[in-house]
Amino acid sequence: MTVAPRVLIWLRLACAPLILIAALLEWPGIALVAIAAVALVTDYFDGVIARRLGVDTAALRHFDSQVDTVFYCAAGIGLFIRFPNVWHEFHVGIFVLLAFEFGRMLFEWLKFGRPAAYHMWSAKLWGLVMLFGFGEVALSGRGGPLLLAVVVIGIYTNIEGMVASLILREPHHDVPTWWHAVRIAQTRGTAGGSGIASGGGLS
Repeated sequence: MTVAPRVLIWLRLACAPLILIAALLEWPGIALVAIAAVALVTDYFDGVIARRLGVDTAALRHFDSQVDTVFYCAAGIGLFIRFPNVWHEFHVGIFVLLAFEFGRMLFEWLKFGRPAAYHMWSAKLWGLVMLFGFGEVALSGRGGPLLLAVVVIGIYTNIEGMVASLILREPHHDVPTWWHAVRIAQTRGTAGGSGIASGGGLS
């Protein structure tokens, strides 16, 4: 029953080395955008299909989140291999974003024993904006307001994820916002109940 969503997740994982190869071989920018678009589409539909099939398990969601992390890291590395000038223009913001991202992941590893897979609304928005920011750079060779938006929204969603991890005592998946984490804590009293969907089983 989990075959269809897993195929989509594995397809997204295959896009990671492909986008690095495309950057190294200096494929046209539109090719980079096309690979990123495939990854975004699979990221959307794997969850939709899993929910409709009733196989939206914690293990699947964590696998999904981990593959997201792998692909977006590969896409970022590929982008800066292909357009190194963008790295010099945005390195401060990128370092801040990476500090929040890996700091949150380290905290979750120490607290939960694994990264959380909240799939927050802000993270979904971040994924969409990343496609546009990636396209902006791939097609123009320069970073602009869309890439800046990627950095700002990325920092925000990592802060929101950190807040949720501070509130919850056990890992959860599918926690749309920090306020939903508060509601889980209030409903269960100890902030460790099943809440919206327990993550006992990425990106």
